[in-house]
Amino acid sequence: MSLSLLTFLCLGLYLPVWNALRVTQPYRVVGFRGEVELFCSYHHTGRHEPEELRVTLYRGVYREGKQEVCTSSFTHNQTSFQVEGVGEVRCRGQLGPGRVNLTISGLRGNDTDLYYCGIEVMYPPPYLRRFGNGTLLFIPEEPGCSLPEAQRTSDMGETSVRLALAGLVAANILMVISVVTFLLYQGLQRKRRFGGITQMISQNDGRFGYGNFQ
Repeated sequence: MSLSLLTFLCLGLYLPVWNALRVTQPYRVVGFRGEVELFCSYHHTGRHEPEELRVTLYRGVYREGKQEVCTSSFTHNQTSFQVEGVGEVRCRGQLGPGRVNLTISGLRGNDTDLYYCGIEVMYPPPYLRRFGNGTLLFIPEEPGCSLPEAQRTSDMGETSVRLALAGLVAANILMVISVVTFLLYQGLQRKRRFGGITQMISQNDGRFGYGNFQ
């Protein structure tokens, strides 16, 4: 094998390892009041430290159909940024040792999704671009204008339950009154019936007795 071919193969195997970029990010992050902090860590292997980085936050399950949320660049002279993202989303970034600290605000419950960190080494060459493994940003739904409506619904539910219980109690009271009235009526009827029979027997006995003595 010629010396030039051997040198080419060695360089071909050596350079990709020497100039490498790896991006990692947490698996899941929970937001608070529409804001979330996301750490995009990177590991760069090269002769020189990156002097200019570009970080981009993407949203979407599949990388091919991901949506760009916000993007900005870092240099030695500018290590922080604040930009307007998509819709009401705002992004703030701070460059730290081996990572970019992203603060995303203006999020809502329906913004819960998978987000990817994309980091590019702009300078010095060679140009490198890598994506993180994705982070599930869970944004709890904050109570807003819908709270009074929910409260009214709850009050209406409690009122309905109270009315139903009151109706049930009233029905039981009426049933008890009806039963007591019926029993009293039956008692009076029975008393009248047996009282009349006793009186007739007493009169017959007296009249027949006097007739026998005469």
